Amino acid sequence: MSDLVDTLGLPSIVARLAVQRGLGTPEDVTAFMQASLGDMPDPATMADIDRAADRLLAAVQAGEKITIYGDYDVDGVTSTAVLWLFFRDTFGIELDTYIPHRLREGYGLNRDAIDHLADGGTQVLVTVDNGSSAVDEIAHARARGLDVIIVDHHQVSDPEPAAYAHLNPHRRTCGFPDRDLAAVGVAFLVLVQIRRKLRGATFFQGPLPRPDHYLDLVALGTVADVAPLRGLNRAIVRYGVNRIRSVPRTGVQALMDVSRCTAESLTARDLGFRLGPRINAAGRLDDATRGLRLLIGEERSVVRELAEQVEVQNQERRQIQQRMIEEALAMVSEDTLLADAPALVLAGDDWHPGVVGIVASRVVETFHRPAILLARDGNIYKGSARSTGDVNIKAALDGCAHLLMRYGGHVAAAGMTLRVDALDAFRTALAAEVERVRGPDPGPPPLEIDGEVTLGSLRWADVEALEQLGPFGQGNPAPKLLSRGVLGKGRLLKGEHLKIFSRAGDSACEALAWNMGDCLSWCEGPVDLVYTPIIESWRGRKRLVLKVADIRPSTGGPS
Repeated sequence: MSDLVDTLGLPSIVARLAVQRGLGTPEDVTAFMQASLGDMPDPATMADIDRAADRLLAAVQAGEKITIYGDYDVDGVTSTAVLWLFFRDTFGIELDTYIPHRLREGYGLNRDAIDHLADGGTQVLVTVDNGSSAVDEIAHARARGLDVIIVDHHQVSDPEPAAYAHLNPHRRTCGFPDRDLAAVGVAFLVLVQIRRKLRGATFFQGPLPRPDHYLDLVALGTVADVAPLRGLNRAIVRYGVNRIRSVPRTGVQALMDVSRCTAESLTARDLGFRLGPRINAAGRLDDATRGLRLLIGEERSVVRELAEQVEVQNQERRQIQQRMIEEALAMVSEDTLLADAPALVLAGDDWHPGVVGIVASRVVETFHRPAILLARDGNIYKGSARSTGDVNIKAALDGCAHLLMRYGGHVAAAGMTLRVDALDAFRTALAAEVERVRGPDPGPPPLEIDGEVTLGSLRWADVEALEQLGPFGQGNPAPKLLSRGVLGKGRLLKGEHLKIFSRAGDSACEALAWNMGDCLSWCEGPVDLVYTPIIESWRGRKRLVLKVADIRPSTGGPS
């Protein structure tokens, strides 16, 4: 550790954290901090990428109609935006786009949409963030004369879809070494490969495109899809955040304005917790194309209006979510039959199907049991499942397949559709299946603490140096520090959150503890805090903020 302090001039707290994360030498730390796209694996090792790039360039030359078929979440919307912007900027053409409606069509390709696009003249169909398990749908598209190019990162079905080209690092035949990419990361590789081919293309007379100019959107989709921030993803997000800070595109700036964050202080956390949820809200409650138009728009008045619309939808989503959480928790607390149920299946006639997954997560956190939330739509229920570490919810649903109209998912989460009159039978069957597949319960994960400091010794320079180990997110979590005996004045925010005014070194600071309002009385004396320190900027003013992960009455030791 002394090597890192002496050679790189790192504060001891940063050097200790680097060593804990496996960065033992100055060279390791420097490479980690300066994550570079120059270290990107060769895109040509992605199976079918040459075939995809050649087909797209041939379509451009021949004037064929290309349609991007996206998805309604942030990864799908940014993937669609990146390809659309690249083709517009490079070739001067505006590709057609199609994003299915979450409530009316559901996830992925569907036959009606394929027929609609084929009837409209589409000849090349590029699916982004979907398609890797759409065997029947892609067979239908081929029968309609479409060449389908899949750009995806989800698990691949067996057999694989018979697409014209299938780009997915999870394919068995794919040699690309980094499997952590979101779909928008795979789309970025397509841009790089097309640029390579344009170098020697006689038909192309314009300046070579700059794929790095789209890394802001690639970073947004990567973080919002909770892709691990290691390897190529880390470089993507580092470059993308820096690009937003220096030259924010019009739509992203409007999104930052309504979410109250500034380009100069933007972090990967802001992409995941401020910008991403607002794009997601459009797809959850209504039509995801609003988020797409926001990201690709350039007229300030138009994108400003779109940003305000998605902000309204995000507020609406929050209100709907809170009401559903309260109703779901009350159902469990008031129904004695659910007290010992191995899994919770909760249904609401007026629940919103676009929010059930978020609410299911909260139910699991509260009761530590698998939970399925179902929203009624006529004679069917549409639902989402979330699970605990001891239950493979996909395996449990496999045993209930005879009662489900449609379902799919993985170990921790799933979606399903069932008839209303099958609900009771499904509850009974699921309980038995959960008991059958249940493994040992690992319990809640422990809170990992990276180091202990006295709050009085924490300096702004330390916090700024910690940021050099970012961007933080999945696979590279933000550091959590412990300070004991913190003294400060506490007050409630919106009745459920706790804010503590204290001091760090010579600076005032604010500790924000979300959903910990019931701990207010502890602030009458010293408390121990586990937190992530950050420096926030707003309208030119900076402040030190402690994002609290846990709090307890102090066990001793001054801050």
